[in-house]
Amino acid sequence: MLATLWPVADASTAALMRALYQAHKVDHLDKADALRQAQLALLRGTVAADYAGNAARGLARAGTARASGNFKINPSAPYAHPFFWAPFILMGNWL
Repeated sequence: MLATLWPVADASTAALMRALYQAHKVDHLDKADALRQAQLALLRGTVAADYAGNAARGLARAGTARASGNFKINPSAPYAHPFFWAPFILMGNWL
């Protein structure tokens, strides 16, 4: 089970989940390593959000969750702030 410690942003969480399942199912990493690789992908900017899925379903957001403080968003790694990748923890069987 993957849990969060605080509220999370939809787009970055979707990107993290895609990267996690890619690493676990395709690359055959265990769950802990897959989560680590997914978090690193967000940190390094090697994974991006797919907004087309929301548009295709007719969903719209009035606002988005943002990292707070003086953190400057890097366009090549928009989810590098720990707000986007750090709240996730594995519970239970990590294999």
